[in-house]
Amino acid sequence: MSEFEIIERFFKKAYPSSKGDLSLGIGDDAAIINVPEDSELVMSMDTLLAGVHFFEGTSAENIAFKSLAVNLSDIAAMGASPRWISLALTLPEKNLDWIEKFASSFNKLAEQHSLVLIGGDLTKGPLSITVQIHGINPKGKSLRRSGANPGDIICVSGSLGAAAYALKSIEENILYPAATKKEIKQLHRPEARIKTGIALRDVATSCIDISDGLIADLQHILKASQVGAEIELSNIPYSNSLTKLKNEDAIELALAGGDDYELCFTIPNSLTNISLEEIATNCPITKIGFINNKTESLVLRKENEEVYVLKSKSYSHFE
Repeated sequence: MSEFEIIERFFKKAYPSSKGDLSLGIGDDAAIINVPEDSELVMSMDTLLAGVHFFEGTSAENIAFKSLAVNLSDIAAMGASPRWISLALTLPEKNLDWIEKFASSFNKLAEQHSLVLIGGDLTKGPLSITVQIHGINPKGKSLRRSGANPGDIICVSGSLGAAAYALKSIEENILYPAATKKEIKQLHRPEARIKTGIALRDVATSCIDISDGLIADLQHILKASQVGAEIELSNIPYSNSLTKLKNEDAIELALAGGDDYELCFTIPNSLTNISLEEIATNCPITKIGFINNKTESLVLRKENEEVYVLKSKSYSHFE
């Protein structure tokens, strides 16, 4: 079976060749999309590599799910609605059973978010998955990392640390009790907060998704907005998974573990609790601190008002 027959069998048939704003999908040299006049296009792209982003032996279904979910999370952080995707898949061999499982999981998640696959590439080499995602927003409504102001409240969606705990339990099972199926699922199948991002369009002053760890990603907001922040550690929404650990280990995983794919955002202090509750209908929202005018300064405050010094480094590909 050739690469074109694989694309036809496992991917092309699952998506329309034209639909609404899509004039031309899979099958030509490039796709043609028509962005509505009152909208702006939001794009992101992520690559997942074997041995870097997932372990050897990770199922095709889980690899497919996460490769799309992490891109959806970027779109959520911009407050956008996901619309189109491209997929570049590099495989070490032609394993039709693996491809079928990958495609089934990928296509199912795409369908759940009304995404249309519009193109991509299939080639031979070390296992690698690159997804480019396109979303749309009403003009001028896209959320950014810049925009946080002194006095703003810092919030996060969901809870933090479960995925990092699962990763640690796999890597260091002597030190960490075995992760549950639920914790491992949160590592392999994160839930992108699309509805929350859309709900934040008209209220958030800045937003980012938490992929590398809360502190590392919050610092991107501080740098882009030229502000500082203070975080109350007692307010962090720690995952129940972290109750298995010593207090300091739990703090480190929640703040620097990463792979949460929750949203960290800022809202004006004047925002009423009623408005925040309306956002929280999609998932729990927790206030964890506030923005100040101390440029790029970040203070972590314990209950006794002492300053906590983070010991862990968040993930970086080149460090």
